[in-house]
Parts: sequence; structure tokens; C-alpha cells
Amino acid sequence: MPIRDPLHVLQFGPMWMLSAITGTESFAAIDREVFAEILDNVIHRTPAEAREVLQTVADAGPDLFLDFELDDRPLVSGIRHIAEVLSAGDSDFAADYKLALLRIGIGIAKARGPYGRQVSAENEQQLLLVAELLC
Repeated sequence: MPIRDPLHVLQFGPMWMLSAITGTESFAAIDREVFAEILDNVIHRTPAEAREVLQTVADAGPDLFLDFELDDRPLVSGIRHIAEVLSAGDSDFAADYKLALLRIGIGIAKARGPYGRQVSAENEQQLLLVAELLC
């Protein structure tokens, strides 16, 4: 099945990371607040082209979350779609974007882990699975 809008798939990437760690596709207000902080932090550490895509996520706010919640793709399909979109483009951008997604996932996992500083064993397994799917 062809991907209708590659940018939209990439915009959902950070939310699929949030979903992978929280285990849900409908997020509480606190999840969204922490997500926004982590996203902002990662945006500032990401090279230009990938940063621009992540910035569109931050700029879209609640509307993009609503689109995500209405999307019917399960997590694994979503991550595979990201990998498919990235494989068709520039390899530097792909590497930068994948690293940014993993940084988002690690940030969320740390926020949920012991003392807000460690990734739990369960979340570590989720991150490893997502990393494998992105390859």
C-alpha cells in the first residue's frame, strides 16, 4: 500500500515513540506536556533538515495529536512506514531523523522511569524493538 503523505508519516514518528513507551495511542495531559518538553529539547539538538520536520510537529500542537489518535495504523505499521519513507530519501536526513526519534523515546522513557532519570527494563525493550524496526 503506497504511503499517501510522507511528511504526515514523519510527523507521526514522535507520537509513535510516545505510544511505544506509554502503551497507548490516547495521551493524558501530563504525557503531552512531557512530550512537548522532550520534543523541544531534541529539536535543538537535531541537524537542520530533520529539525524542520520535528518543528512542524511542535507547531501543529493538539491538532496533530487528534490526527494521530484518529489514525488506524498500529505502532509497528507506523514505524515500518517511517522506515519506508526514510529509505526513499537522503541517507543523512534519515540517520538524523532516526536518531532524533530515539532521543525522544529515551527522553520519554527516562521521564517515566525510576527517579525520572533511568529507563526501565520494559521501556528499554520497547526502544530496542523500535530501533530494530527503523533499520
